Amino acid sequence: MDCRLGDALPRESVELFNDGIKGQTGAVFELYRWFLPLLRMDTVPNFVQLIKLVQEEVGIGNSRVRPPRLELMGNELEQARKMIRDALRTRPQSVASYALPNGE
Repeated sequence: MDCRLGDALPRESVELFNDGIKGQTGAVFELYRWFLPLLRMDTVPNFVQLIKLVQEEVGIGNSRVRPPRLELMGNELEQARKMIRDALRTRPQSVASYALPNGE
């Protein structure tokens, strides 16, 4: 299975693209500033584990990975969960009002 942040947060991804196409720079930058910490997860060696964790947090998958990848553990796992949960809690209103529920 391909692991992408757009799978976990499709509405945010589409809204970012659409606002960019429409030239709505204010909306684009507001959403991009919110999205950037999560987008950066896709740039590190353990990006698959991180993106799968985002998917688990929004309720559309799980964080299990197959060897040779290793599960996130300890401080790394807790820091990633905190960042993801903080981001989900602070979604821009335009997206949060119709985004996928995550049980919070």
